[in-house]
Amino acid sequence: MDYNQGLDISNQIQEDVWVDEINEFRLNGRLCEWITGFHPEQIPCQLDGGFLNGSYNIGQKIIFEDGTTWLLRFPRVKSICPKYADEKVVMEVEALSLIRERTSVPVPDVKAWGLAESNPLGLGPFILMDFIDGVCLNDVFTGGNSRLLKKEIPDSDLEIVYSQIANFMLQIFEINFDRIGSLPTARTGYSAPIRPLTWKIQEIAKTGGLNTFGDRTKGFSTTMAYFQYVIDQDWQQLRYQPNSITGELDAISKYASLSIVKSLIPRFVNAAYENGPFKLICDDFGPANMIVKSEKDLTIVGVVDLEWVYAGPAQLFGSAPWWLLHDRPVNEEWDFVDGNPPEATKRYINCLDIFKEALVKEEAKMPREQGTELSKLVEWSEASGAMWVHMLLSSGFFDSFSFPCMQLRQCVGARWWRERVNELEIRPEVEQFAAHKLQDLEEFDKSVDKIEELKDCVDRGEMTRDEFIVAIDELLVVR
Repeated sequence: MDYNQGLDISNQIQEDVWVDEINEFRLNGRLCEWITGFHPEQIPCQLDGGFLNGSYNIGQKIIFEDGTTWLLRFPRVKSICPKYADEKVVMEVEALSLIRERTSVPVPDVKAWGLAESNPLGLGPFILMDFIDGVCLNDVFTGGNSRLLKKEIPDSDLEIVYSQIANFMLQIFEINFDRIGSLPTARTGYSAPIRPLTWKIQEIAKTGGLNTFGDRTKGFSTTMAYFQYVIDQDWQQLRYQPNSITGELDAISKYASLSIVKSLIPRFVNAAYENGPFKLICDDFGPANMIVKSEKDLTIVGVVDLEWVYAGPAQLFGSAPWWLLHDRPVNEEWDFVDGNPPEATKRYINCLDIFKEALVKEEAKMPREQGTELSKLVEWSEASGAMWVHMLLSSGFFDSFSFPCMQLRQCVGARWWRERVNELEIRPEVEQFAAHKLQDLEEFDKSVDKIEELKDCVDRGEMTRDEFIVAIDELLVVR
């Protein structure tokens, strides 16, 4: 789905205000004074360099007088819903602690953390952790005008990286949970809701303005129940985000395709893991959030940004990875055009073959009792086509021509899919849905025009940013 442009403008204005506050504390020394209080010996510190900007966090390298280096991380205001920021930080702290305790995966050690209310500077929740020296693997493997893996990366380099990632995954796969939901909060003591904060549900909230959690006190004991809940999040976004469609044909196409995807879910539930055990899922796990020693030495020295973590279905963990080309396959660069698959298709399949081979080799090195569960799950996800359903469930249903949706269509049969679409298109409720969505879109366009006018007032100095934020609240209400 497209993002809500009005909401995006509001989020950016709020972040601008927040960044100005951080910069003020950087300049007047209060940020360093505050951080010094977390050092066991209260040693003074200084800031090293500027902000380290990520998609969901702002980081700052800290150097203490004894040479110790830490990283301070705040959730970004424009990317994270304030009501979920505390929970996001808590879940990451719990995941890092659990992985450090149960595996040898090189995750940073958390030195301190806090909720928004405990931050005397009023900058929101935070984590202070080890600073890991090295180079972001994403900077090594991507670049230029594409977000995808560079074509010139040799298979030998992929083998080196995939082997290490496979080893990490095998270790994490051994961590079991008896239900689907938020992670236990043994370290933080935080009272977390049962229904987990996932990447997808947060994105729908932040970019679409919708709360699709439902009753967060109710959990899930089966994969089927959880998958039905997750696909319902897409339905809510399609129905209630005012700009979830671009026109009448798009509304009908999305309604029909999403209906088909929902009907197919029972076919792609792995019976062997339907009732557990459940695994530690990290929606943002992948090479983009890994640090290597250097461009020439691809030894992974850090696995970072373990956010959007929860206990989830084993088949989600053991699915053919979406991250093999470093970009989510629901983004536009992956879309089919006129029914033709994108250039990335062959590259993705090639990378998948390399990963599977690396996984089998790493699995053979593990203790005998561990068996070959993970590699078999990955093979099953590819052979059955479940991998495409997993991508849609985890990343969201963007449109009917997205890479995973079109691949799923080919998997079940293009003719069968077309027949189902034809059956759905003539139903009265589909016509009513399209008409309602066109009304929503018209009202949405008017509200965006008003928001852009107010933004112009801010740019001309006729309105403060705080006044702007208050003024647009009514315009952003989803009715």
